[in-house]
Amino acid sequence: MSSLNLKTTNGALSGTLRYGFVGLGVMGHGMVRNIHAKMPATAKLVVCEINQARLEQFLQESHSSYPEKTVEVANTPIEVCNRADIIITMLPKSIHVVETFTDGTSGFLSSASPDSTTKHPSTTAESVTPRPPLDKLFLDCSSIDVATSTKIGNLVASYSKGSWKFVDAPVSGGPAGSEAGNLTFMVGLEQAENPELLKNTIYPTLSMMGPVNHIYLCGQAGAGLATKQLNNYLAYVGYLGLCEVMNTGTRYGLDPATLSAVLNASSGMNWNSLHHNPVKGVNPTASSANDFKTGFTVELAGGVIDDAVTLMEQVGAVTVLAKPTKDVFTKARNSAKCKGMEARSVWRLFSENEGKDLVNNTY
Repeated sequence: MSSLNLKTTNGALSGTLRYGFVGLGVMGHGMVRNIHAKMPATAKLVVCEINQARLEQFLQESHSSYPEKTVEVANTPIEVCNRADIIITMLPKSIHVVETFTDGTSGFLSSASPDSTTKHPSTTAESVTPRPPLDKLFLDCSSIDVATSTKIGNLVASYSKGSWKFVDAPVSGGPAGSEAGNLTFMVGLEQAENPELLKNTIYPTLSMMGPVNHIYLCGQAGAGLATKQLNNYLAYVGYLGLCEVMNTGTRYGLDPATLSAVLNASSGMNWNSLHHNPVKGVNPTASSANDFKTGFTVELAGGVIDDAVTLMEQVGAVTVLAKPTKDVFTKARNSAKCKGMEARSVWRLFSENEGKDLVNNTY
């Protein structure tokens, strides 16, 4: 991919650029708000979101804050594709990413000219070979499995005859980081592969949603997702340890705030102990403060853990904590106490019902 028809000034993107964003959910909302806030006034933003309430919320916010900046609504991914140069996707699961790219009538890859035929990547039906009018960059920030992401990247390259580029760029930082523009990006692209694309397009785009020093090049295609999965796995392993410690401490009679302070001043500290103590009232901004009602759900967290464990198995890595960690999140996904809740709601399996939901496999 040689260019995106862009010009840069001191590393900033051209004001004529057209952005597309698909998925204005818990994470996508803050990301697209930051793009809209920081893009040049002459740039254009095209958004696509199936949840009408989320869409209306963003449209009201964007018009109120920056009425001079153009926001267009697309009903389908292909409409975004036809009207944007750099397209960011932030979707819940692999199946949603697959559909967004490969649906035969509404997916990104249904963009085509009618002069020749080939097999559509998602079906066995005959469809047209694409003649994309412009180079495009797809930055997929979703947390999906590596195999699916790699397959989509290959489809994008072959379907566009190499003129479109797909890059996995999952994030860390949660909803708060998304809203604050403080996300960390893990990018599946090597510096040597396309330094101009990185310098002129990827860095300026992602730095609207997170600091440039939080953009990490993790290696070949799929490496961003592999890094993301391992990071999440370690975070949740640490969180389960924190749940055990806080539950034990409170049962013994220790003050949870004091115990938390000691952990965070000592070797027991980790990111969750600093920001997401499971005991309500210890951290005023923790997910426990609002009873785990919003954020990355236990179902999504369990899926990322499953992907991480699959990766471990694929490379033959020795694991000790993989099975018990998977077991806890499997039980959480089947528990009325945790279903649909933020992932750290697994605390309830430790702290309620004497922990019997974990020990006795009851849900």
